[in-house]
Amino acid sequence: MDHEEEEIEIPNYFICPISLEIMKDPVTTVSGITYDRQSIVQWLEKVPSCPVTKQPLPLDSDLTPNHMLRRLIQHWCVENATRGVVRIPTPRAPPGKPNIIEEIKNLKKFGQEALGKEDTLKKLEVLAMEGERNRRLMCEGGVHKSLILFIVKYAREEEEEEGQHHIKGKLDESLRLLHLIGVPLNEARTILIENERILESLTMVLNQKDFMNKAYTIVLLRNLTENTSSHIVERLSAEIFKGIIGFLKDVVSRSNRVNPSVCATVQPSNSRVRNKAPSKLDHSVVIKQAVIAALMILLETSSWSRNRTILVDLGAVSKLIELEISSTGEKRTTELVLGILSRLCCCANGRAEFLAHRGGIAIVTKRLLRVSAAADDRAISILSSVSKYSPESEVVEEMASVSTVKKLCAVLSIDCSLSLKEKAKEILRNHIDEWKKFPCIDVALISKLLSSSPKDLLTEYYSRVGV
Repeated sequence: MDHEEEEIEIPNYFICPISLEIMKDPVTTVSGITYDRQSIVQWLEKVPSCPVTKQPLPLDSDLTPNHMLRRLIQHWCVENATRGVVRIPTPRAPPGKPNIIEEIKNLKKFGQEALGKEDTLKKLEVLAMEGERNRRLMCEGGVHKSLILFIVKYAREEEEEEGQHHIKGKLDESLRLLHLIGVPLNEARTILIENERILESLTMVLNQKDFMNKAYTIVLLRNLTENTSSHIVERLSAEIFKGIIGFLKDVVSRSNRVNPSVCATVQPSNSRVRNKAPSKLDHSVVIKQAVIAALMILLETSSWSRNRTILVDLGAVSKLIELEISSTGEKRTTELVLGILSRLCCCANGRAEFLAHRGGIAIVTKRLLRVSAAADDRAISILSSVSKYSPESEVVEEMASVSTVKKLCAVLSIDCSLSLKEKAKEILRNHIDEWKKFPCIDVALISKLLSSSPKDLLTEYYSRVGV
């Protein structure tokens, strides 16, 4: 006979107030409410208060295992096994706060000796991957400072004793762990000023062969220099720039071998402790962060003439063009690349290097009107610089062959900023006689666009699109 299955009645106190499911690992907070561990930890990472009582709960507050309730739940599951209830296994004790504090105490007591022990760095990495709370405790305990000093020590040792695998292993682990826990923004400037050997050591790592160590180092370098003295940023050594450009060259080589490009989805680097605990350190994400960090360093430092000269001499122009060609036109990457190129094209050697690369004008033209207003402004600035100050025949022929002229006419024909239109007009006007030599260019259209007022062009554009 058909009948409805008897519904299993679950005791209310077995249910987590957050997930509304049977608790697998019940823990009691200082507010007196019991939750499933996973649910309350995820909750506190977003909201630092008790979901039921609204009492403030810091992320690192104690979560006391409720063993009695867990045993009751397990017993109830066994009793109802014949009705399809699956027994909940006894949870593994997480490597939580006590372990963190113990490791930090050892670090403070024994200093570099503690980090040099066989498994200390591995333990700290496991703890850091457990969650944001552990990483925050590490920062509060000064682990990042100890790691930086440790990196300084081992970078120099590896330089002096090349080939010793145990030294490289320690350096790899230190850089990876420091990347995980980050450097607090409010301490970065002080750290850099207090230890002048940091930049020297990071330079050594940047000019070694290990690709991932370069990535970790560039993110760290950006975090340390982001809010530091402009004098330090202005005087970064040529060897640092060489390492950064070498890293970008490696990125292009890797992206040409593997699709999609490593620049396809960039996550900005952040010196604050991250919000989510990774199950493992994703190399592709680290590389994307390092690309953005590298470009931000180059953009900031290229404000000074001395640095522009160094970057051009090191081949930065061609490497940036190749990076953009290999990317998918992701907004942040493109804006940064075009921003650096626009500054490097302010000097004659920079413009010469830009024109020497057959893909320079083509990729800038391609990005114009496709990415963002900021990218448009920087692209037009590059085209303006090379067309105004470089040999006319060389530039005109290149612009004609890669449809730059059509793109400039499009700028005048659509709704965009007046400053962008004025720069486009200037480029078209300065070479109007040369454009006549190319059958593929509609000189009559150019003349009409140059003679029309911005208001008339805008009215025509709106009528064309039906606005």
